[in-house]
Amino acid sequence: MGSAAALPCLMLLCLLHLVAGASAQPRYLVLFPYVIYYPHGGKVHVHLMDLDGPVRVTLHLASSHGVPNVTLEETGNRILQLDWPLFPNISTPREEVAYLHVSIQGGSLGVSQQREVLLKAPGLWTVIQTDKTTYKPGQTVKFRVVHLEEDFIPSDRKLPLVSVKDYRERTIRSWQDVSLQQGIVDLSLPLDINSALGTYTIVVEEKTHIFSVEKKRPPHFQVLLQLPSFVTVTDEKIPLHICGWYPSGKPFRGRAEASLCQWHKYLKESDRCATFVAETGRNGCFSTQISMASFNLTSPDYERRLYANGTLIERRTGKLHSLNKSCNILPEMPTTAFKNTEGFYKHGMPPRWHDAAEGSH
Repeated sequence: MGSAAALPCLMLLCLLHLVAGASAQPRYLVLFPYVIYYPHGGKVHVHLMDLDGPVRVTLHLASSHGVPNVTLEETGNRILQLDWPLFPNISTPREEVAYLHVSIQGGSLGVSQQREVLLKAPGLWTVIQTDKTTYKPGQTVKFRVVHLEEDFIPSDRKLPLVSVKDYRERTIRSWQDVSLQQGIVDLSLPLDINSALGTYTIVVEEKTHIFSVEKKRPPHFQVLLQLPSFVTVTDEKIPLHICGWYPSGKPFRGRAEASLCQWHKYLKESDRCATFVAETGRNGCFSTQISMASFNLTSPDYERRLYANGTLIERRTGKLHSLNKSCNILPEMPTTAFKNTEGFYKHGMPPRWHDAAEGSH
């Protein structure tokens, strides 16, 4: 056999490609991900060419930490696909280097190679939503927690603690070992008729969401605060709109005040804010584009979330109405991919589009 050569890692995919002698002699190609996210595992593809008989392929993933060692075996002479089983839900380091041993034995082919892989706990995204931003004493706060892993896969692990705190940081209600259904759980908090007025915070691990309890009667004009549900670290600006109108449909005329803030995780203060004061236009709205340079998008000391507040103040009466919203900060724009398209699309051929009148093909 000739000497072994390994191609470099590309797009998080490793190729183990060894050629034995001339093209008529046995050859093989092993493809596997360089990063393996537990507990999901992954796939390994083995392409076998010009064999003189079936071979036994053995994969052994050896970890020196908490993830158990795994061995897979299969016999064949063309293309094999091996799936790692789901790793158990255990407490492990966030990242660790492990070793993938590949053995191919049979006929005139006998190979044993080892490559490094990275075992990694998936990153988690937590979103907290309430059905309203403001409640009256005696009402019920309904809220939802969405928990996603890498690639926006719903998390199936339990939330160790969900709590609601008042403005003095006192816990007024908590839930422990909360189970999720497809990464989502709905909870509710009935407010006492004598609940203290002010701001309350829902806390899920390191994520927070704010709502307020007030006794004010609804204002006689309505307010809409628009903010994207998420931004990415590559965005340069974020749009913010605040609009108002009366029940008659007439646009609101008055002063608009708006702010967009990012909170420090440990100091519990919003020392990074962009604020604006302006008159609403003829359409009853105030719109602006806020530079993302105003915020720290990469530091682990700051929340991966922006909080917006918009207030409209009526000129004649001085009456005001405020709304709050928030948006997540994502590391990159989510993408989609199409799989198993061989039946209706082939590479190099233009796609064919059908109208509904053509029927199915």
